[in-house]
Amino acid sequence: MPVRKKEVGELENATNNKSGFKYLLAALGPGMILAATSVGPGSIVSFTNAGAGFGYTLCWWAVLILVFRAIFTIAMNKYTVVTGKPIMVGIRDTYGPVWAILAGIFAFIGQCVYGIGNCIGVGLALVILFPAIPLPVGAIIGVVVCALLYFLKGLYKKIESFMKVLIAIMVIIFIAAWIGTSSIPYDGTVSHSFFGMPDGATAIMLSLMGTTASLGTVAYGSSLVKEKGFTTDDIKKKGILADVFGGVVVLGIISLSCYFVGANLFPGSPIGTGMDLANGLAGVLGSFIRPVFGIAFLAAALSSEMMAPKLGINLLLQALGRKSGMENKSENIISIIMMVFALIVVLSYGGVPAQLLTLAQIGGVINTPILGLLTIMLINRKSDMKEFKASIGLTIALIVSYAAVLYMVVNNLIGVIKSFGG
Repeated sequence: MPVRKKEVGELENATNNKSGFKYLLAALGPGMILAATSVGPGSIVSFTNAGAGFGYTLCWWAVLILVFRAIFTIAMNKYTVVTGKPIMVGIRDTYGPVWAILAGIFAFIGQCVYGIGNCIGVGLALVILFPAIPLPVGAIIGVVVCALLYFLKGLYKKIESFMKVLIAIMVIIFIAAWIGTSSIPYDGTVSHSFFGMPDGATAIMLSLMGTTASLGTVAYGSSLVKEKGFTTDDIKKKGILADVFGGVVVLGIISLSCYFVGANLFPGSPIGTGMDLANGLAGVLGSFIRPVFGIAFLAAALSSEMMAPKLGINLLLQALGRKSGMENKSENIISIIMMVFALIVVLSYGGVPAQLLTLAQIGGVINTPILGLLTIMLINRKSDMKEFKASIGLTIALIVSYAAVLYMVVNNLIGVIKSFGG
């Protein structure tokens, strides 16, 4: 099969003329952007509370959803590199617009809702760093900064570099927090067994899945792969694999660092916000950690606030058969509108209304089966994938991880239905 040619408007691949370790480093990009997008205020609090509430017993679940994310990212990225189509475009072209639009709408709604939490997170991070700044003012500053960044030329390359810096900051600081709290004496409040299925863990398990292994987020990664300019040569040279592995590893390091900090520092006492985490760390490690953590929290909140709206509208535009991309005017304008909507909600309600959060959760429940199943089908289409059709091993891995996660999603759906009935 001939190597796919670079399309008009597609970026020049930064891996060109590189080999060995330099090539693998140059291949890192989409995975880092996705990792930075996934690590937001909500994921930090969720992983911290998972450790605080259930100790080490949910480690297996944290690892499983990371593996699930990695496997589906490989599949979606490979499909895009071979066919030249982001996964949502492939779904629309192959199986019709209905499934694509349904998935796109729920991805868009989810990011509108989760954007509220990101907006609050940026405001809170600035309060941690500069206590004199009121949270609403911090939230406004975050929206203005993100909106201005959208107007940069060569946006993909600048975003890739920016997100790599933010990820490096988060990895260093969160690992330091984990190490700093690891010496706290174990008091037996929560289990230090690395496997278990404790009662009442379903909600937090689904929260971790939603922040870490959302297939909508993974689908957006296929658009970033196209913008990066990867070709089938990058599949053969393992550049795609290096990018996916790198992104999942740094995401896992940050997420598990928060998880173990929660188990060590807050056993049996879940936190409410990132401010609680900052205060807890300062109480154990010293007041110097407060601004240091504030930097990490700001990096997490700002990266999510900037990229989450683009994720939602990018997938919806593709589902509708419209043009999309990092520098697409429609995508950027609507992304700014989404951030302004989040800001208005923050200024009006001070938080995420429960009804909106429930709607976003339902959307995630619906999206996982749709995107998961159709991805497995697309990656196995010989007519499209040719020599790069999914191997038996990859297909089995996709099906097994999909079935395990789908089991949890169905249980959640049943719970949501019962809650409305009760």
